[in-house]
Amino acid sequence: MDNGDTAAAQAFHDATKLSYINLLTKPPLYKTYPGLPQVALPEPALPEAPALDAIAGAVPSSVAALDLSNVAGILHYSAGLIRKSVLASAGEVHYRAASSAGALYPIELYMVCGDLDGLAAGVYHYAPAENALVQLRAGDFRRNVAGAAADDSLAGVPAIVISTAVFWRSAWKYRARGYRYCFWDNGTVLANLLSAANALGQPARMLGGFVDSEIDRLLGLDSEQEASTCLISVGMGGTEAGIPADLPGITAGDLGFTRSLAYPESDRLHAESRLDTSQQVRDWRGQEQPAMAQPPNATLGSSPLKSVVEERGSTRRFAREPISSAQLYALLNASTRRYSTDLGEGLVETYLIVNAVDGLGSGSYYHSRESGELELLQPGEFREEAGHLCFEQALGADASAVAFFMVDLEQTLERLGNRGYRMAQLEAGVVGGNMYLAAHSLGLGATGMTFFDDAVTAFFSPHAAGKSLMFLVGLGCTGTPNRVRPFRSRYGALKDSLARGAGGGQRPVPDWLYSN
Repeated sequence: MDNGDTAAAQAFHDATKLSYINLLTKPPLYKTYPGLPQVALPEPALPEAPALDAIAGAVPSSVAALDLSNVAGILHYSAGLIRKSVLASAGEVHYRAASSAGALYPIELYMVCGDLDGLAAGVYHYAPAENALVQLRAGDFRRNVAGAAADDSLAGVPAIVISTAVFWRSAWKYRARGYRYCFWDNGTVLANLLSAANALGQPARMLGGFVDSEIDRLLGLDSEQEASTCLISVGMGGTEAGIPADLPGITAGDLGFTRSLAYPESDRLHAESRLDTSQQVRDWRGQEQPAMAQPPNATLGSSPLKSVVEERGSTRRFAREPISSAQLYALLNASTRRYSTDLGEGLVETYLIVNAVDGLGSGSYYHSRESGELELLQPGEFREEAGHLCFEQALGADASAVAFFMVDLEQTLERLGNRGYRMAQLEAGVVGGNMYLAAHSLGLGATGMTFFDDAVTAFFSPHAAGKSLMFLVGLGCTGTPNRVRPFRSRYGALKDSLARGAGGGQRPVPDWLYSN
C-alpha cells in the first residue's frame, strides 16, 4: 500500500460528487428525430379479447397478414402514450401503456419490417407522443437482423420489434441499480406487447441472443447511452428478405441530454454481457428446449385487454381486504405461462407471502409453474415481514398477497454467462408485467416494489436457498384514498437498534433479518 499514491482518494471524491446533473436535470421521456420523415399510425385498436386469455396466449392465431393497423395496436398498447393529466405537485404527467419504475420509461421501441399493407419496408423508430413511426432507413433489413441473431427465420417474418434501453433515464434516479430497472421495465413492455400480439392473433417470439454491435449499428445507437436489449418477431407468412443490405451511417437521434454520470458496475456488466459474433450467439443459445405443458387456466371472466391497459395504474395503497383463491390462481397461472423465446425453459420461480386470500391460510408459499399449484412452506401471519422485505413499505404489509420472482442465479450464469443476468431480470419483468395486467383485468390492484435482496432469500429458505430475487409485485384490493401511507415495521426498528449497538447481545429477531 502506498499512502503517497492519492489516486484512491481522488477517485472516491469524484465518484461521490453531487451535481446539478443528478439533482435537477431529469432526462426527457422521449427520443426525437428532428427533420426525419414520419408515418402517422392509425387510431390504435385491439379486439375485445379477455385479458387473461391474451396474457396466457389462449387466443387463436389469425390468418390475416400483419398490417399497419396491427402494428399501431401492438406498439400503442405496449409503450404508447395512454393519457395525460396535470398535477399540482408534478405538472403535466404522461401515463404510458406499461408500468415503469419511477415513471422514467427508459425503453424505446424500433421496428424492422418488410413491405406491409400500409407501410413500406424499412427501419423505424416508434414515437409514442405522436403515435407515429419515424423512418430511419428505407429498404428491407430483415436479413441483417437474421444474421445478427443467427436465426434465418427472422428474414421471413413480417416484422421484428427491437427494444432498447436508455440507461441514464433510470440511473438518473436509481444510480447503478437502475440497470436492473431498465430490464424490469423492458419486461413490462414485453408483457404488454406479447399480450397485444396474442389479442390480434399475431404470433410473437422473443430473442435474447444477437450480436449487439450489429443491431446497434442498424439502429444508429451509440451502444453506451442507448443499447439494444431484445428482439421480438411478430406475425407470420411474410415474404423472405434477400441478401443483407448495406448500412451507411444514420442520425443517432436526440435523447435530450448530453451529460450523464457513469456507474462502472453497470457499465461493466453491460459490456461483458455482449455477444460479438454469430457463432457466440449460437453457442450461447444452445439447444432450445420445448415449452413445458401448462396448467389449465381458471375459468374466470376478465376485462378486455384494451380497457385494462387504458385504465391501468400502479396501486399506492392496498385495503387489507381479502381476494379469492380463484382470483389468485387465475392471475398466477396466466402470468407465469411460458412465452415463445430462444431461451427455451423459464428462469423465474414464484414465491408468495399470502396475507388475505379466501380459501388459503396465511403464510409463505411456492407456486409451481408446471402444475399451477401452491405449496405451503410456512404457515403464519407475515404482514410485517412482507412490509419489511418490501423495503419497509406499507404496500407489502397491506397487500392480500406479494409475489416474489426468484432465479437460481449461479445456475443461470453458469448456463448463459453474464447475458443470463439480463435475461433473468427481463423475464421477471415479463411475469410482473403480466401480473399487473391480470390483476387489473379482475378488478384488483397491483404494484411493483424494490426490496431487501438477501433477506428475501433467507426468509423463504431453505426452499429458496441459493436463489436471488429479481422483482416483486404486490396484489390486492386498491385502498381509498389511493395514496401511500406511512409505515414502519418492528423489524426495521429492531435493525436500527442493532445498528446502534443496542440489544444487549440478544437476537430478538429471526435469522433472515440479519441477511442485510
